[in-house]
Amino acid sequence: MSRLSDKVAIVTGSSGGIGRATALEFAKEGADVVVQYRVRQPEAKGVADRISALGRKAILAQVDFTNVKQAPDDVRKMVDETIKTFGRVDVLVNLAGYPAKGEWNKRFLDLTPEDFFKPINVDLYGSFLCARAVAPHMIKEKKGVIVNVSSTPALGGHNKGFAFTVAKAGVIGLTKALAVELGPHIRVNTVALGNIETEWVSELTNELLEKERRENLIMRFGKPEEVARSIVFLCSEDSSFVNGQTIVLDGGSTLH
Repeated sequence: MSRLSDKVAIVTGSSGGIGRATALEFAKEGADVVVQYRVRQPEAKGVADRISALGRKAILAQVDFTNVKQAPDDVRKMVDETIKTFGRVDVLVNLAGYPAKGEWNKRFLDLTPEDFFKPINVDLYGSFLCARAVAPHMIKEKKGVIVNVSSTPALGGHNKGFAFTVAKAGVIGLTKALAVELGPHIRVNTVALGNIETEWVSELTNELLEKERRENLIMRFGKPEEVARSIVFLCSEDSSFVNGQTIVLDGGSTLH
């Protein structure tokens, strides 16, 4: 039997990258999936079509987490549509993240308040909104799993990506607080990611690529599919006694 047979999962940020890989891995493991996107509707539909080809159901949900006033209503609509379509929600994976390209290289004293809040609004506040929306349904069913996504800079600091680091550290705190609030039936964990081979890699020079590869002990980038399989583990009964934890997926870079 597949590890997520007949589960219903909301995977945010699933029009591409790690979110897409996770949504597809969930379908392979037997889950129906809500594919959330912000603007890339054609890509999201492509993911949904692939899920259907795997024999599972998928629906699309548009939520713009950068719009802090509209996001709460959009999240509520997404969850309401999930319940209307599937009758329940078993799993939430908060993978939507702000692509802080320009802000990444800004040092602390150069950041504007707007720069600071961009990743906070998407990564931290967005995860809070989604957890708040699914929690009542999970509490009613007395079961559920939430997985949040952080990053290794949140664990040891970094000389770049100040606001990103703060947001991702907040996600770890959110996970711990939710695990305490939602126990004993709902488990909440975090995956903290190192360098994963997604779209950002294409922006690096060959010199930087080689430098980034050597940051970890395995000497390569992680693959989205490797992250997806770890998230499946955290959402399955294989991890039924794992709660409130941060699982580090970085190839050993934090050991340096």
